[in-house]
Amino acid sequence: MSSATPARATPLASAAWRRLNVTVFGVLFLFAFIYGSVVSCVIVPWLSFSVPGALNLFFLSASTLLAQGCFLACVFTDPGCVPEEYVPETADAVVQVKRKGGKARFCTKCARHKPPRAHHCRLCGRCVLRMDHHCPWINSCVGHGNYRAFLQFLIYVNAAVGHALGLFLAHAVHIARLSAAHMRHTLRAGPGGGAVLGAAGAAGDVAMLWAILQGLATAVTLPLAVGLAALLGWNMHMVLANKTTIEHHEGVTARIRGGAAYQDPYDLGPAANLGTVCGPALSAWLVPGLGGPAASGDGVKFLTAWDARDPLLLDL
Repeated sequence: MSSATPARATPLASAAWRRLNVTVFGVLFLFAFIYGSVVSCVIVPWLSFSVPGALNLFFLSASTLLAQGCFLACVFTDPGCVPEEYVPETADAVVQVKRKGGKARFCTKCARHKPPRAHHCRLCGRCVLRMDHHCPWINSCVGHGNYRAFLQFLIYVNAAVGHALGLFLAHAVHIARLSAAHMRHTLRAGPGGGAVLGAAGAAGDVAMLWAILQGLATAVTLPLAVGLAALLGWNMHMVLANKTTIEHHEGVTARIRGGAAYQDPYDLGPAANLGTVCGPALSAWLVPGLGGPAASGDGVKFLTAWDARDPLLLDL
């Protein structure tokens, strides 16, 4: 009888699980706190199980689950590392070079050549393919492998947080419109004034606790919504220009065959740039798990306007 050998986790799988830290769990708790506050403080007591209540609960739950799923995809999907056998292809029409000296890009820390758009992350301790930035909230880099999941996360989390903020503010306006005179009239209308007032006092204490919880959740959601909307706008701007955050700040220096310098060689036009980053099936890439990988392939070589065959991509 042969003995089965226990399977060992691959280094990439082990590294993925090591990304689960206090910050990641804090983000997941924030999801639960905002969602729970909206449901318990707004939807159930205000809209109840009416048609508006059911619709709000459905769409908020769907966007929250999608955002949470995309967030975990960002955490567990490897952003991409440089293959050990990689060597730069000098025959390419456009070759990305160092900003100083114009030589081939080489990482002294990893002791290997760097493909175009790859950068070394000191926090991850390696070069990351098409590195955009290191995100502390996912405890990993945003790069070639998980950039589309990151964009999906930003879209769905903005939908969820914006929806939650809208419900919080609408409920606050609704409560503000209930005048103190109307509240006193409601209390006096019950049989047995003393008992009603006593019960109302206890109910008022509970209502105050819920109001404090809703106020705290609103105070957290409002700046979060503003920050996430700005982050989504920035990333969509970068996608449509086919740039990374690092390339925006540092610039891209490429050498065209023959020695001329060329800036931003990866800009193929907004429509083509969107397909390059998000995949060819634009109708499917918003659905997590569909749309295939990014159209730029393995993250080592990227299409440029100089070697594109489609004349619509050539803006020279």
